[in-house]
Amino acid sequence: MIVRKEYNIILFSVTLCWASSYIFIKDLPSGLSSFAYLTLTAGIAGVILLAIFHRKLKNLDRKTVLRGFFLAVFITGNMLFEKLGLDHIPSSTASFLASLNIAIVPLILLFLKKFPTKNNIVGILVIMTGLFVSNGIDTTGDDSSGFFFMLGACVLMSMYTVASTEFTKQSDPLVLCILQLCFSAVIGFILWCIEDPATFANIEWSNRMLSSIFILAFFSKAYAYIMLMYAEKYADAISVTVIASTEPIVTLTLAILIPNSQGEAESFSMRALIGAVIIALGAFVANSNFLSSEEELAKAEKPKEETETETKELLQSSKTQTTISKVIRRINYVLVTMIPFAVLGAAFKVMVLVEGFTEVRPANAIPMISGYLFGPFGALGCAAGNLIADFFGTLNLTSLLGVVGNFMAAYVPYRMWYAISKEKPNVHSWKNILIFLWTAYVSALVCAWILGFGLELFFSTWIDTVYKYVLLNNFGFSIALGLPVFILTTSDSIKLSLHEPTRIEKPHVFKGGKWVYIFLAAATVLFTCIAVGVYMGYHLSTTPVMGILSILAGVCLVMIFLLPVKKGATVNEQ
Repeated sequence: MIVRKEYNIILFSVTLCWASSYIFIKDLPSGLSSFAYLTLTAGIAGVILLAIFHRKLKNLDRKTVLRGFFLAVFITGNMLFEKLGLDHIPSSTASFLASLNIAIVPLILLFLKKFPTKNNIVGILVIMTGLFVSNGIDTTGDDSSGFFFMLGACVLMSMYTVASTEFTKQSDPLVLCILQLCFSAVIGFILWCIEDPATFANIEWSNRMLSSIFILAFFSKAYAYIMLMYAEKYADAISVTVIASTEPIVTLTLAILIPNSQGEAESFSMRALIGAVIIALGAFVANSNFLSSEEELAKAEKPKEETETETKELLQSSKTQTTISKVIRRINYVLVTMIPFAVLGAAFKVMVLVEGFTEVRPANAIPMISGYLFGPFGALGCAAGNLIADFFGTLNLTSLLGVVGNFMAAYVPYRMWYAISKEKPNVHSWKNILIFLWTAYVSALVCAWILGFGLELFFSTWIDTVYKYVLLNNFGFSIALGLPVFILTTSDSIKLSLHEPTRIEKPHVFKGGKWVYIFLAAATVLFTCIAVGVYMGYHLSTTPVMGILSILAGVCLVMIFLLPVKKGATVNEQ
């Protein structure tokens, strides 16, 4: 089961993914048709998902095929109308009109006799105010047809949202995603042929363009729609629309953080900032329930019997896993981690941060997930995947540091979790979310220390930006991508067998439970002090203090391997 805060995190990651896609879209040829873009990205995403999940289609039925087709028609129609609208009215007006699905979705639901809550209504009104403040309406355009095209695009997107939230509760979300992408690619190709019969022959191909297309296909199509489909299985249409409306907040944040081609951060207006704050307030109100009565809240709650049934099913599923060969299962753990790590790592080699050492790396979201799920075998997959990715441009002796760093990036959170929690890894509660954030932070600090200080100690090369970029890459992507994927992989929709540590019933260096917390707190402070020192300009060659701290850091990493399994945890007994 995915609880409300979890599917909100997933939906926000989808919004983040779509809002940040412009970084790669700007690397595409200026004359690339919208239909060509749809064909290439949806087609590649569909092929990827078919290659991985083709077995899911063996029980395909007619209703699911029709549902996937209708979703593809809605999405393609939205793109077509939006393209026509942008040709006739200013972009600011088009952006505001495209955001009106926040109001149209509730109207469609009213026709279906599904009524929004008081919080939904108030939150939607606040969000619409924020959208108007952010975008406004430019009346300089002299063609009113653009208004109707954008309104049509908005209606189609609203219909898509309502339909997809219903369809995902009736059909397998993954199958719907595959069908939707494949149908979108076919429809897009037909429209592309009508617009430009030469199609592929008229594209300006380049390695950077191919890399951008692959990245967009993987994230804005494959990843985004899988996450959207699964979140909609539990969420309602209004919640989906409310989270999607926060895109101006994400765009504003990215404008501040991400430099343009001249190395300068994009400017933003005070109007956009005020609008983003209003939208955030509206999203908070709409996703709360403080205006609802106790009776309304009681009706919205899920019956306990259903949750208990799901728990029993999960327990039965875990028992059946014991019949599978341990060797085969552990090899699968390594492969399931290694392949996506290598593919993502290689694809992003074009986005260089420090030549020959590191680049923008969404693959760094994988260690947190694979560590929690597959333990040391997931860590081995990360180490091997990183080495394979280095073959595509950065392979040298320093790659050995990457092997060690990425192994520890996955292994550290795995050992930390089982040392302080009795549960199997999950983020169903706020406590567990905080544990996830804590372990992600420590994991990023450890990986950055191994790579940054390893370069100086073994290769006499100190590059402070390597340390900083590794730290930001690991922590940032672990939260932005790793957390929502982890939520999905630990839900009842995807039943994965987890690797759990073996309890060793022998005298232990950590004799009391409190010493585990003291050690982990001290290790966190230690690695934080090293990070602060780096940002202040210190390293091994400039001050002996950093050398002493690094020796202590090495001792901490050895102690990580000795952490006990928390008493009472459900694990494999030796």
